[in-house]
Amino acid sequence: MSAIDNNASIFGKKQIRESALFSPKEKDVLDVVLQENQSYTLNEAKQLLELFLTKEVI
Repeated sequence: MSAIDNNASIFGKKQIRESALFSPKEKDVLDVVLQENQSYTLNEAKQLLELFLTKEVI
């Protein structure tokens, strides 16, 4: 992912999926786009979610 901001907290996939910040539908998408062994900032998770949801369907 991108360079991590020194002030940003990082979380694992499970922590992000259990967060109250995302709807159940968003959590389903996050389960697909986030890697189990990676850590993400909330911003990175939101960007990946948005990228997935706006991807052109062929």
